[in-house]
Parts: sequence; C-alpha cells; structure tokens
Amino acid sequence: MDFVWKYISLLGKDCAFFVLGFLIFYIGKKLKDWTEPRKLDEELVKSDNSALALSLSGYYIGVIVLFITIVSNPSEKGDFLGDLFQVSSFAILGVVLLLLSQKINDGLILGGIDAIEEIYEKRNLAVASVLFGGTIASSFFIAAALNGDIGEKVFPQGLGLAVSPLVEKTLIGSIVSVIFFSVGQIGMILFSVYYKVWIPYKLKLELEEKQNLAAGTAFAGALLAIGILLTRALFREFENLYQTGILLLLDLGLAFFIIPVLHFFADWVVLPGSTLKEEIERDQNFGAGLLEAVVLVSFSAIIFFAV
Repeated sequence: MDFVWKYISLLGKDCAFFVLGFLIFYIGKKLKDWTEPRKLDEELVKSDNSALALSLSGYYIGVIVLFITIVSNPSEKGDFLGDLFQVSSFAILGVVLLLLSQKINDGLILGGIDAIEEIYEKRNLAVASVLFGGTIASSFFIAAALNGDIGEKVFPQGLGLAVSPLVEKTLIGSIVSVIFFSVGQIGMILFSVYYKVWIPYKLKLELEEKQNLAAGTAFAGALLAIGILLTRALFREFENLYQTGILLLLDLGLAFFIIPVLHFFADWVVLPGSTLKEEIERDQNFGAGLLEAVVLVSFSAIIFFAV
C-alpha cells in the first residue's frame, strides 16, 4: 500500500499546482481583456461574436499548453516553493509572449489584413481560424523555450547579479526563452510568406473578401504544423546555442519541404477525383480545408515524435 500513501502525500502538491493553473488562466484572461479594443464579455455574451470566440479559444488553449509544459518539468532538487516561484514566473512570461505573438501574427502573418476589423466588425471566421491556429502554434515553441533547464549551459558563470540563485536561474531562463521565442516567431513569419507563394489561390482574397473558412482552416493547419516542427529543435537535449540554432534552421528547411509535400499528398489521397484548389477556392468546402489541416498536423506530429 506504499503507493497509496505516496499518492496521498503528493496530492497536496498537485492541488497547489492545479490552483496555480487557475490563477495563471485568470491572469491570462485579464491581460487579454486589457489588450483588446472592446470588452470581451459583452462581445461574447451580448453580441454573440463567434469569430471572437474562435480566436479567443486559440489563446486560451495556448495558455494551458504553456502551463502544462512548464509544470511538467519540476526542479531536480524537489524544492516545492522554488518550483512554485519558477513555474509562476515562467508561466506569466509565457502569457506575455503569447500576447505579443498574437500582435505579430495579426500584423505580419495575416499580411495586410486588419484583424481587429475582421473579427469585431465583420465577424470573419476565416481570419479567426488563422488566429486560432497561429496562436496555438506560437504556444508550442514558447512552451518549448520555457521548458527545461538550459540556462546554466548558456550562462555557466551566471549573470553576476546580487540576487538569490533561484531568482538568477529564473532570469537566465527568461532571457534564453525570449531569444528562442524570437527565433521561432521569425520562422513562422518566413513560413507564412512562403506558404502564400506556393498555394494555388490568393490567400488574402480568400480570407478577407470571400471570408473563405476552408482557406482559413487550411492555413491554420499549416501554421500548427510549422509550430510543431520548429519545436523539435528546442525539445532536443541542449548542448549550446550554436547547435540549437543550426537545428532550428534545419527544422525550418524540413518544414519548407515537407508541408507542401503533405499538401499535395492530401490533394492526391484524401480528395481523389478533385483538387484542393477547386474544393477550397471554388466551392469553399470547409471539409476539404479541415482535412488538409488534419493531414498537415498529423504527419508533422509523427515527424516530431518519430523522426
């Protein structure tokens, strides 16, 4: 029965982190409220804005992805209070970076589309689906950057600050995380430009003017796929910044190659007798866009875990 007593002894710690998860989620919600041009509660309840709900869902899922990844990597010393401090600090930093990534996605990944107008005025589900996928994709590599204990290898001599070792360790982890976040975000921006080049339709036209949910869903799937593939390098055992940087570039190159291949694979195998161009551009077939997104995400996940 020792395992039962061990379970009971760990229950208090588990409950503490469960409560902390609620707190981080609430902080994330309040920060999101403060950064939006309108009151979210009124838009969701009184105005029934489904596009806003879809976009927000991606953000909330991203917050949980961040917290789960961080809390799953406790300190090797087993210091409960130290773990609480570090998880709280990294989780709040992750939420801030996630909010920043949303602003970047709105301005650069959408490519000239006014996300605020599309979401609040036009209630454009196609644009909302892109924001949904892009935010979750950003949360993947933000979580990977915040996960692990690689700061000591990057700064073996520390920062030389007159602070406690725990605070210094948290500051070092935060600096490294911001660096990796910046690299991952640049990778997503480059991929979004590349994606618009080889897809057989004009993405901006489909998203903005035609409000084509099928095109938005397919693009969201591609962003999720690039997020998964970029995360691979950050989850490998860290040696140094140079090696990790090279691996990130290699994974970005792999993504540039494999995602178009998967696109044409979905075109050939999943939709025999038709083409994704016809189904997405002409027919605005949401099912076709969803199937393409599922293929891209599924096979990217296989590469992440198996290759």
